Amino acid sequence: MTPDAGGPRSTRDAAATRRRILDAATAEFSALGLSGARIARIADGAGANQRMIYAYFGNKDGLFDAVLEHNVLLVQDAVPFDAADLPGYARRVFDFYRANPHLVRLEMWQTLERSDSMRSSPLIRSALAHKVAALEQAQAAGLVSAVLPAAELLDHILTLAHGHPMNAGDAASWTDGQRGALAAGVAALTGQPPGGAPPPATGPRRPR
Repeated sequence: MTPDAGGPRSTRDAAATRRRILDAATAEFSALGLSGARIARIADGAGANQRMIYAYFGNKDGLFDAVLEHNVLLVQDAVPFDAADLPGYARRVFDFYRANPHLVRLEMWQTLERSDSMRSSPLIRSALAHKVAALEQAQAAGLVSAVLPAAELLDHILTLAHGHPMNAGDAASWTDGQRGALAAGVAALTGQPPGGAPPPATGPRRPR
């Protein structure tokens, strides 16, 4: 029997268990990376047994990929993309990661230990493709500088929004000055005015 077989209640229970595993694995992987993480600790944190983790995700690599996909798509949902205001979009990405520094650490571990996983997810590829298409349309309409191809421009914006490598691992310490410099840099790349709303007053959120 598969983990989610057995009717609506079983399906709900399976979804809740899967979410607890993803939350516990997010905390574990962001703190220790893929090689340092332990399935036993993740199972304890999720209130699940290790057998269920392997049933849902196959192995530790599969769990890491699922955690990465889950959290990247969480950022996609939380930070709307606006090709007409790319400095504002970059600031919102910055604000989200400053409030959730564990997600920056997770993506750093991904770069170090599993570099192909970001682009291997169909859902992540689709989300990026939609942004590239929106940028291409904005460039064609004269709303965004076409000095860089849309895909390269998006890469540059996201790289800037993740912060300088020297302090990317400590996103909670990112400053409002860095936020303003980010907007100015994206404005220079895109030909759009930096504009800018003040940073949100909320403090950083802890991983669940």
